Amino acid sequence: PFLEIIEQPKQRGMRFRYKCEGRSAGSIPGEKSNDTTKTHPAVKVHNYSGPLRVRISLVTKNAPYKPHPHELVGKDCKHGYYEADLQERRVHSFPNLGIQCVKKKDVSEAITCRLQTGNNPFSIPEAKVWEEEFDLNSVRLCFQASFTQASGQRLQLAPVVSQPIYDNRAPNTAELKICRVNRNSGSCKGGDEIFLLCDKVQKEDIEVRFFQDSWEAKGTFSQADVHRQVAIVFRTPPYRHAHLSEPVRVKMQLRRPSDREVSEPVDFQYLPAEPDEYRLTEKRKRTGDVFQSLKLGPLLSTVTLPQERQHLSPRRTGAAKGPAPAAVAAQPAVGLNSAPPPSSAAPPGGGAAKPPPSYAFGQ
Repeated sequence: PFLEIIEQPKQRGMRFRYKCEGRSAGSIPGEKSNDTTKTHPAVKVHNYSGPLRVRISLVTKNAPYKPHPHELVGKDCKHGYYEADLQERRVHSFPNLGIQCVKKKDVSEAITCRLQTGNNPFSIPEAKVWEEEFDLNSVRLCFQASFTQASGQRLQLAPVVSQPIYDNRAPNTAELKICRVNRNSGSCKGGDEIFLLCDKVQKEDIEVRFFQDSWEAKGTFSQADVHRQVAIVFRTPPYRHAHLSEPVRVKMQLRRPSDREVSEPVDFQYLPAEPDEYRLTEKRKRTGDVFQSLKLGPLLSTVTLPQERQHLSPRRTGAAKGPAPAAVAAQPAVGLNSAPPPSSAAPPGGGAAKPPPSYAFGQ
């Protein structure tokens, strides 16, 4: 008899919860789980049908698989592992298992507890267990099974381990996701600036990938263009064909080079290049219109006003009524302390004006 994992746990999208958060750790979803159908990790026993005792514990991601400081929590869980006697079935599913993480300062205490309770599926020597630091952002499920034979002896089946489960809180292992982009099309020549919002990423371990069939290219950006781990400003790469006659649809996604993890792709459309990319024709036309208006300016100023507007000009109105009145000669202004100007008018009696009489001093 042997065990087989027929439904692997989902690798990403689950957040490990601390005990101090005071909330349920949730349940580990199955790999085929989606929004409409919920699945959970499941195993199948081959070449045996009968009662079975199953133990599930957490081990490290890398071999040799050592006991992990994080704990399994839920129904039938104790000391960080799950154990229960199951009925006579070939397939067993585990819907009520959650992962509870421990703080770094509590790692030593947790590992000591694992060793004391015999939670060491692969019997790793204690000295080797403590050799390296533990990766607190990833775990594996280890399934063990045993049953009592007809002879009364208990048979232990070989343990099997699942694929890794990653903590969604850690940016170096979290699920990659494109939340929003400000545009989903651009020129086939590339160079268009795009703002992309995403879940947490590491600026030194992320790239934007464009692909179609066998073609692949990467967006251009620097680490300074990754804003607070949740936004990336980049420029699109040129498409493989520089001269397009119609739009071409490709895919765009995030990719983490360290583990080759990728996000769900989104559509991006490459458009044919504009014949006048810098709109020089439009600029020349606009400049020509300006010069034309400058040339026509003096001509427009000599145009006679329409007949219905002629009454607005007082000079033209006066000319229409008759000859203009004689101009009045301008006279100099008289100051307050200045003598009045000599009169040029003749006296009423005619003749020259008589000079004023003069008198000798003392007469």
